[in-house]
This record gives sequence, C-alpha cells and structure tokens, in this order.
Amino acid sequence: MTRIPSLGLHGRTTKPEAERVASLPVPMDLPPLRDLGAADGPRLSIALMDGGGRLQDRGAVAALGWSPGDRLLITLVRTSVVIRRRPDGVFVMPRKPYVALPAPVRRGCGALAGSRLLLVADPVHDVLIVHPEAALQAMLRTFHTSLAVPEEAS
Repeated sequence: MTRIPSLGLHGRTTKPEAERVASLPVPMDLPPLRDLGAADGPRLSIALMDGGGRLQDRGAVAALGWSPGDRLLITLVRTSVVIRRRPDGVFVMPRKPYVALPAPVRRGCGALAGSRLLLVADPVHDVLIVHPEAALQAMLRTFHTSLAVPEEAS
C-alpha cells in the first residue's frame, strides 16, 4: 500500500511548501513526455477542480480508458500529481468518470477549489499527470526566459 504523505499547510494558500515537497522521495519513474503532436500522443486539457477535489474533465478519463472500479495510485511528485491505474492502487475509480485528488495531495500541490489544472493524459503509459497553476507558472517563466536568450547561429 502506498502512503500519501500528510502535507498540512496553515491557512488557505496556493503555493506548496517548496522545501518540504522538494525533499519528498519520488516513488516511481515518470514516463517520458511523448510528442504532443503525434496521433497517439498525450491529450492536454485544462480542468476545473471542485471543492471535493474532483477534476471536471471526463475526456481525460475517457482517453485513458479508465472504468469504474479501476484501482488508482495517486502520487505527489514535487508540485504535480501522477495518477496511474495499478492493481495495488489505494484509490478506486468511482461510478462517474471523474478523478478526485485526495485532500493531502490537494494541499501538497497548492490546489484549491476553483483551481484550474493542466491535465496530461497519456494512454500509452496509462498515466494522468496533473499540473497545478504554480507548476505551470514555473514552466512558463523558464520558457519565457529562454525566449530572451539570443539564438546561436547555426
């Protein structure tokens, strides 16, 4: 059984405790990010999260082929969430085709009710990766910084 660490945060916040999250062990390898333009490439979507942690996107679950009763392993990896269908998963896919993030995971990644999250559903690796706003901001800062660097002549 996989234990999700308790990451209690004081008050309402949208930023995870960076030091604590960065020190957590990564329990599994992340799949490589495949070509997003490929016919069988990952499906990207933005999902709204409700107060119970439910991700309001049925398309991601449909793309993965997950069904009610499937067991899910939900893991916090730094500030993102990796969800895999596995027989030893602690969580069970509900009757309605939604994925819900448990409260400790929501607190750990800084997602609040009403948050918009980037979902990357990769059917080939049978994984759903959830990136909260803080992770997207960090990715965009890095990308925008790279735009300011002059390209080297080829």
